[in-house]
Amino acid sequence: MPLLLHKETGNGEFGIWEISEETDQLYLLARLCGQDELTYSGISALHRKKEWLATRALLNELMGEPAQINYYSDGRPYLENSHTNISISHTKGFVSIMLHPSHLPGIDIELISREVGKVSGRFLSSEEISFCLEKTGNSNLYYLIHWCAKEAIFKMLPFSNIEFAEDIRITIAGIRMDNGTIEGVFNGKSGQVPIPLNYLLFNGIIVVWGSIDNINLTG
Repeated sequence: MPLLLHKETGNGEFGIWEISEETDQLYLLARLCGQDELTYSGISALHRKKEWLATRALLNELMGEPAQINYYSDGRPYLENSHTNISISHTKGFVSIMLHPSHLPGIDIELISREVGKVSGRFLSSEEISFCLEKTGNSNLYYLIHWCAKEAIFKMLPFSNIEFAEDIRITIAGIRMDNGTIEGVFNGKSGQVPIPLNYLLFNGIIVVWGSIDNINLTG
């Protein structure tokens, strides 16, 4: 079944779609209209076509009706003619969407098999790198959890020019091999903003999600 997971998260929800269909079937499930038809016609790569269509098919599943995704100038997605907030993530073979009626959502997924240690200096502080390296034999999993957590927080924030290593900090007491919680902090102009997150490991992927009220949120 293409809808791999559907989970309620307080007032929000998220879904994960495993891309197992052929393009023609995904096209029918996406139920494109208007500008989406034109956008789709301009996508040439097969994997990108499937990913793009699966995102719309998943959104239809969650919303219960066709909806159109547009993008702000900074790349953040929003739903046309809807007050529901949206966050989108994808990795090889999977797409995910989180929806929230009032808060700014953030979700990120990644394959557990992805190696990110060599680029950890781009998104982790020196303290966070040291913490991951202490987890002998499991360092890459800790790197991945940090990466997904920071990506999820970044997607919540309506700001640009965010420095991942210093502006977003992550605290993890330890990783359970099924699910758990993460303490995130955004270092904004007005001080630190705590951002609690949840994570789930299953089916060969990691998913991290959360949401934040944008009232008094400053970059």
